[in-house]
Amino acid sequence: MNRNSYRMKSRYIVAPKDKAAAELLDYNRATENDLIELVLTEQQYNTLNYHNVFSSLNEILGCSIEDFEDESITDERQLEMGLNYLNAINVNDEVARKLLEKLIYLFQEARIRKTGVYFYF
Repeated sequence: MNRNSYRMKSRYIVAPKDKAAAELLDYNRATENDLIELVLTEQQYNTLNYHNVFSSLNEILGCSIEDFEDESITDERQLEMGLNYLNAINVNDEVARKLLEKLIYLFQEARIRKTGVYFYF
């Protein structure tokens, strides 16, 4: 069997740097320079999933962050609620904590830049 068939899926979480970048993202024309990106490996995704990060965000924000779905959180109130939730999570796992810090950073930047956080799973 071909080794590539075992390749792990990457999942992207991005925050556009400005409104123009958000529009480019809508048309799938944004570049790396337009975005702040967090690319999760399958293992990293599973780590956050183990701590119920995505299911809790779905419940709190009324969104659908899950496999084979694209989701965006652009409402300022939702970004604030998501940020509050992420900041309140307390995990002992070093890997999970570092991933949470990166996710918190994306939510903070999205609020400051008045854009959003986009999930491509």
